[in-house]
This record gives sequence, structure tokens and C-alpha cells, in this order.
Amino acid sequence: MKRKSLLWGGMIACIFVLGAMSSWVGAAPPVQSGDNLLQNPGFEGITCRPDSPPGRCYDNWTRDTFNGIPYGEIFTPQGWVTFWSEGPNPFTGDNYGRPECKVIENAGAAVGPPARIRSGAYSVQQFGFYRSIDSGVYQVVGGLSPGAVVQASAYAHAWSCDDDPIEGAYSCGDQYNMLFQVGIDPTGATNPWGPTVVWASGYSYDEYRLIGPVQATVGDSGTVTVFLHALAKWSYKHNDAYWDDASLVYVTPPEPPTNTPLPPPPTITPGPSPTPMSTPTPRPDGAIVHIVQSGDTLYGIALQYGVPVEQIQQLNVGSIPANNWLTVGQELVIAIPEHAPTPPPATPVPTEEPSPPPAEGETTPPETAPVGNSGVCVVAYHDRNGDGFRQDATEEMLPRAVFSLSDANGILAQYTTDGLNEPYCFTGLAAGNYQLELQPPQGYSLSGPGEMYVALGEDGRMDVAMGAQRVGEAATGDESPPEEEQDSEARASSSVWSDILRWGARIGGVLVLAAAAAAAVLFVFSRGRL
Repeated sequence: MKRKSLLWGGMIACIFVLGAMSSWVGAAPPVQSGDNLLQNPGFEGITCRPDSPPGRCYDNWTRDTFNGIPYGEIFTPQGWVTFWSEGPNPFTGDNYGRPECKVIENAGAAVGPPARIRSGAYSVQQFGFYRSIDSGVYQVVGGLSPGAVVQASAYAHAWSCDDDPIEGAYSCGDQYNMLFQVGIDPTGATNPWGPTVVWASGYSYDEYRLIGPVQATVGDSGTVTVFLHALAKWSYKHNDAYWDDASLVYVTPPEPPTNTPLPPPPTITPGPSPTPMSTPTPRPDGAIVHIVQSGDTLYGIALQYGVPVEQIQQLNVGSIPANNWLTVGQELVIAIPEHAPTPPPATPVPTEEPSPPPAEGETTPPETAPVGNSGVCVVAYHDRNGDGFRQDATEEMLPRAVFSLSDANGILAQYTTDGLNEPYCFTGLAAGNYQLELQPPQGYSLSGPGEMYVALGEDGRMDVAMGAQRVGEAATGDESPPEEEQDSEARASSSVWSDILRWGARIGGVLVLAAAAAAAVLFVFSRGRL
């Protein structure tokens, strides 16, 4: 009887264990608590669209860029800022290109192999198609303890190849083409190429590897900036950089304060408070002046110096037009000493006397736009999936689309596409700011922004692709990143199966627990009969 009782007891224990295990199946993993100081370190998102299913976060991106200009091909992960260089590439002799950036979902081609997401549901991808890149994302982290040591790292890998492999999207060519770097600026500055950034570097292709860690001591401001940076030397067809699971943690806390009294502060004659800025350039009268560079915007300059846009506008009345157009080389007063007088209002520009009519037999030469060495090259394409990115294999060029290029004075030139000979380049442009607009052909509507502001330097070139859809052609999402839109069907299927498995596991757990209860009752009755 004792052996029989032990047998029944063991069966009941096993059934209860199986019931508990079945209730665990499909449950979400516990939230890991830690001391990661970054926002959105795994690029999963901070705020999500209300209709996001469990485990997914729609619209988890922004248009934040280092120069303050939004671009249709840049989807920045929330909490971060996209940066890049369009300066000269010493390896090829041409210029680096502005990258495309997007938060990609663990679905479709991103599942792999090779896998483009290391953990969670999302990672961030930056790429240059047939162009080299010098780009990344950064995040400013404040509220830190001055004097403490912090450490940063992130996981990364590249797809680097000049053609399309037969099987899988694997890298080929120069094994040192794509360099990854994780950096910390202990002063909180946001210049990725500044001298105060401390870097850790590495290479990784087709599988995630840890880049870093790198350590730095927090400066007096209590603010640091973390950079994730990728540099591709050659203009390969595929220069794709993937990042996931970034981290910023304390290594050593600051030394605790002692009770030793500090000496009394020296007597200082109060003077004017300087306006905070990154690299002050004072004039003899004490005013801080900024020289406009290629790519500068009024908003970006105000951010750089930590002053309101309105302050720059007020100090430069008469030199900044109402539409805030800036000119490369233009001098802008950022701040003046407190004792300096407020600049007087702008003197109205005198009206020019009309030129006398030409004498009989003479002709008036036509007014021409300033001639330079810069250019803007344009392509209009059929954006079949409405994602704002062009897939060369499936999205053809559009004929009868009209591009208009304007400066502050109005339209400079127009071009109507033929769908065969693009890209077309507006050449001979002087350094400065331009506006590019696209009028889609009849029967099509824009799938993204219809206008773009372009800042050109000397000998600069910018390539722009703008898309349109047929009227009534269904888009796959509300301006969501392309991977999310293209794989919505696969995502829905995956979500359905996950729900089925989860509920099946729960029902199975209930049934097993019920069986355990029945077995317990039988055990009690059997003991009574014995």
C-alpha cells in the first residue's frame, strides 16, 4: 500500500509540474532591470502607435538629423539623431553620400540568414547604395555624475558587397571596407569628428559582434554624447551597416565628497555672462559670429550655439530674409555682450532707379542665375509600395514628372523626365540654398514629400530620388519604414500563429491542472478503500 501511495504522489507531483510549465509557454520574457543610461538602446521604440500588436512598435522613429533638416529617406530611431558627412572621401577621390536610415523589423528578409536583428523586434540600418558612407547615430545623455567613468558599447555588422550574391545577402570584396566605431564625447558635444571624442573600433560582417567597450570620464557638465559610427571606403552596391543593443553604463562612481571645508572663493568683479556656444569666434567688439557653412540651417546653428532662433533673427535683421534662406560664407551674429547696444532696425534698402531703355538697335542681355560648379541630380520613380525608398529591381523611373529648382529669387530651371535618361543634373549652380519640387505625372500622387531644401557648397553634388504612386494604388502603411510595410503579411501571419500557440498553451495548462485535481480525488478514494 505504501508503494502504491508513493506512486500516486509522484504522478500528482509530475502533473502539477507539467501544468505549471504549460502556463509558462508563450509568456512574455521578464523585463530586465539594469543601469543602461541610454534611451531606446535596442531601437525597440519609446512611444508606439496605438494599433501596434504585442511585441511590435509602429512609428518608432523620428525625422531627427544633426543639421535639423528632415529627409524623406531618413527614419531615425526615437531618442537618437542621425549624422553623416558629405565631405571628400580620401580613398576614392569623390564625396561621401548622405545615407538612408531606417528602423527595421525582425520579419521577412531581416530574419536571415544572415539575421539583421540581434535581439528584440527591431534594429537600425544605415546604407549607401552605390556610394560610400561616413555616418551613424548619436544620443546626448545628461544628468550624469561629473568625474564618474562611463563605458559604451554596441553590437554591429555589415553587408558589404559590390554585386548580389547567388545565395543570401552575404558580404564580399574588401574585408576592411566597413569600419565600425563606438565613441563617447565626455563634454557632451555633438561633433562626431571633434577632437574630444574617444573611440573603440572593429570590423564585423554578416553576424553581430560587440564593438567596444570604450570608457571616458564624465566632464563638469554631467553630459556625454554616445556615437555609433560606420565608415565605408568604397562605393559598393551594398554598403549596409546594422546596429543593435547599444549600452552606456557607469564603471566607477565619483569619489564621495569629504567634510574638509573649501577655501573661500576669490572676489570676482561681475561681468557680462557669455552666451554658451561650441566654438566661439568673437569680433573685436566682443560679438560672437558664425560663418555659414555648406549644409547649415538657422535651426541647426541655434542648436549648435544653444541660443533661440529668434535671438539670431533679431541680431541679424536685414541680413536674414523672411524665408530664412542662408548663404554659404554669410556672417551671422550669434550673441553680443550685455553692455553692447541693441542693433538698430534695418535701414530700408533704397529702391533702384530703373535702367534707361536700350537705344534703338541695342538688346538687353537676359538675367542669368549665378554660375558655379555644384549640381543637383534628380530621378522620379514609381513608388509601388509607397515606402519612400526606391527598389531598383521593381520600381521603374517615371516619365512626364516635372522637377522645379528654385532659389530665394524664384524658379531657376525646370526639367520634365522621360523615364529613360535619368538621373538628370541641374548643373552650374553656385554655392547656396535651393528648393527642389516634384510635380508627378497625371494619374499619380506623391508618395512622400513633394519638396526638399538643398544646401550646396563649392563643387558639391546631391542626388535626389522622389517617388509617386498611381492614384488609388494602395500603400502598405502610413509612412512607416519600408521593412515594416513590405512584410506586413508575414508579420500578421506570425502574430496569428503566436496567438494560437499562446492560447493553446494556456488551455493545455488548465486541462493538465484539471487532470491533476481528478487524480488527487482518485488517490483519496483509493486510500479510503485500502
